[in-house]
Amino acid sequence: CRVGWGGFGREMGVFRGSPYYHDGTTQRTITLDSRWVAVITPADSAAASQARTTQTTPPQVTLQHANQPLTRAASSQATPVYREGNSPAGRLMTLPGGVLVKLNPEWTDTQARAWATSKGLSVSQRLNITGNWYLLASTPGNAALELANQLHASGEVLSATPNWWKQTKPR
Repeated sequence: CRVGWGGFGREMGVFRGSPYYHDGTTQRTITLDSRWVAVITPADSAAASQARTTQTTPPQVTLQHANQPLTRAASSQATPVYREGNSPAGRLMTLPGGVLVKLNPEWTDTQARAWATSKGLSVSQRLNITGNWYLLASTPGNAALELANQLHASGEVLSATPNWWKQTKPR
């Protein structure tokens, strides 16, 4: 089915060839790991409002074996799990929602937000890092991956990458 996202149309859930994303100018291959599913639970809005911060509270991510019944809250969403690269040993990663974009460094915050609005997108947060980086809102799962790839291909942004959650191991 063809779905529009602002000025960006896309085929939902359809990848031509191997799935990928862009990390700056580098295209990175990822592999779907059908043995896992990620349960994305939005941050508690009461706790977020008490924090009194301008930063977005990240959602909770829980990995579950795909062959087990899902344990999740009503507000949670199940999303696919990928591995970095083509190796079964690649780090597990999933898409809790959002796309990180680097915009023209000459754009003001007002211009950046107006650009996002003109594309039917909303800004979740301006990132406090070097460059003109923003976190754009998107639904969890493949929608974030597809939006990031479309924004990258559009040439309207300097960089676009999904807001990945990546598994880490304690040292």
